[in-house]
Amino acid sequence: RFEAGDGETALETALESNPEAEHVPEQGDDIDYLAAQFEQMARRIASQLDLLKDKDHQRRQLVAQVSHDLRTPLASIQGYLEALQMKQDDLSPAERGRFLKVALAETHRLGRLVDELFELAALEAREKQPVPELFLIAELVHDVVQKHQPEAESAGVNLVIAAADPVMVRADIAMTERILDNLISNAVSHSPANSQVTLAVQGADGGARVTVADAGPGINDDDLAQLFDPFYQAANADRTGHAGLGLAIAQRMAQLQKGQLSAQNGASAGAEFQIWLPGK
Repeated sequence: RFEAGDGETALETALESNPEAEHVPEQGDDIDYLAAQFEQMARRIASQLDLLKDKDHQRRQLVAQVSHDLRTPLASIQGYLEALQMKQDDLSPAERGRFLKVALAETHRLGRLVDELFELAALEAREKQPVPELFLIAELVHDVVQKHQPEAESAGVNLVIAAADPVMVRADIAMTERILDNLISNAVSHSPANSQVTLAVQGADGGARVTVADAGPGINDDDLAQLFDPFYQAANADRTGHAGLGLAIAQRMAQLQKGQLSAQNGASAGAEFQIWLPGK
């Protein structure tokens, strides 16, 4: 039955023939021992088959989603370039400039998507490994906040570091910066004008916890469980320019560094993301 792919039926048959074979007996004849061994093997094979089915389902979903997200900017680029070719004599210089600007923006969007796909694939295959070193996480947070100040000012959002404990972490600086880049950009883009994004660095559980809290609409409870899945986007998410890979990449990077990345809604409003990294 295992050869036919029916691992669960084989397992049920094994248990029906020997329902008391839950563990390897400490004493008993060879038949009891073989029955218990077969029961353990059946459970292992059934578990592996379920895992393979789940992986295959994820692969199919990933291929379908990648195809969709690649096709969208490509179709936009093709449409604007064809319009330029067919109507170039009838378009004003301003219109031609607008068409080219949109097509160029779509090529940048497509390039970001391809880069993120390669980055996520490398992380999943563990081809990209962290190089941990000791450093003050608060210093890195200050640097990343300074880098994102122009983006925040343009959106009318105030970036504030509410707490910056002098805590040492053992992590990969480049990967940690990449995670912070993603969390801060997301917080700024989801916060309304004249609001505030607050960061805090605090010692916690033998390491450091960095919190990024925005003033946006928060996260639906139904979306929290899938927030870090590749390509997952909430129903009310802005789908322009984002393929839903940033948080998946950030989570993989946190996990590779033996850290944790989590999300929750704030006590009053907005979303709150926390990354914990190990200390010495």
